[in-house]
Amino acid sequence: MRLPRFIALAACALLLTTACASPDSGAEMNIADPAAVKLGETVVAFSLSPDTSADNPAEKRQPGYLVLVRADGGTQLIETSGMTESHIAWSETGLFFSDDNRDYILGKDGLAGFENKKAGHQQSAFALPGGTGFVAVYNEGFSEAGYTNQVAVTTSTGSRLYRVEGNYFMNALCGGVLNGIATDAGAHFAESAAIPGMRSKVDPSAQPELLSQLYPATVGKEKVLAWRGVFDAGDHNRHVPCHDGVITFLSDYTDADGKPRTTVVSWNTGDGKYTEQPLVDAEGRPVTEKLVDPEMFSQKTYDARALRGGHLEWLAADGRIMTTEIASGVTVPRFGTGFTSDSDSSSQAAFTDRSITLIQERFDGKTPVKIKRFDRVTGNLITEVTVPGLAERFGIQFNLRGMAVPPGS
Repeated sequence: MRLPRFIALAACALLLTTACASPDSGAEMNIADPAAVKLGETVVAFSLSPDTSADNPAEKRQPGYLVLVRADGGTQLIETSGMTESHIAWSETGLFFSDDNRDYILGKDGLAGFENKKAGHQQSAFALPGGTGFVAVYNEGFSEAGYTNQVAVTTSTGSRLYRVEGNYFMNALCGGVLNGIATDAGAHFAESAAIPGMRSKVDPSAQPELLSQLYPATVGKEKVLAWRGVFDAGDHNRHVPCHDGVITFLSDYTDADGKPRTTVVSWNTGDGKYTEQPLVDAEGRPVTEKLVDPEMFSQKTYDARALRGGHLEWLAADGRIMTTEIASGVTVPRFGTGFTSDSDSSSQAAFTDRSITLIQERFDGKTPVKIKRFDRVTGNLITEVTVPGLAERFGIQFNLRGMAVPPGS
């Protein structure tokens, strides 16, 4: 474990800056000393990851970037060795991000980094309570035993890494405990055969969902908590809420008979029991009948702070903020945002107690990234920011991945 230090690496952590310019100005971004970068007046941070199409194979992978955005649209870019997919977390201590070689914490006093070689595809990142550090999950892939993920724990004194069995696409931080939900249980799959209802009648090879405790590690590995008999699940929101030990998330899947289901799930990490309610509109009809396009439901987005007053709030692909009552599954629209997700664009949402911040990128290589912040209670638009220069510099070779806002925003 290495002590924190400011990083000045030519290829691993370069700071780029650009003035707030019009999208057509073609303003050049200048490289600056990474030892000088600070959070400053950053209002939104997001990561850019290289596109993973066949035209950009892993062996020719480009670097990645952390983008720090000010309220006026001005940016700072921190260049890293990159990841296929990257996620970030923000606490009172600072902003956590990583690449396949190192973990970083950007605080008020500058940038600290720690060597931590790991898989290049990140599942999630969370800030631990009390400013004690950060925990993140990475997708290592298939192994001889089954399927392996990695868990990294980063504090002000360094990073440590260990393996867990299973592919934990969804993760939830319950207090100081990180739990993961796997749609590929790896070597644990065989264990589920002894549990009634954990095999699909349509496809016996289809895997049920596995709930495990990933951090703190139990005897150096994950602790299996429970199974859920759902199959072909599209539950891929990376960060989902947990309150009083109960994880809540939206779930679309097929049941053991192969019938499609769209529900809101509450999964208790203490006793492993779960309840779920079908998503219905105000008239009691399935949401996919009139309210939500079933083909676009997977484009929904929400995060670990999306719970409010017994409801789960989320951004639908058509740009509306929806609210689902957890006890009943009743789902209604709250307000429109104008930020859609489809084949031409992608939007993300970050929730705090006071606000909902949205970010949108368009896949045309020219439209600037746009950010909107709404009052969470009233739905009123608070601020709107255009981020110039990124589309011109990177075109469509990079994808906007993880996003974070200050905890108190």
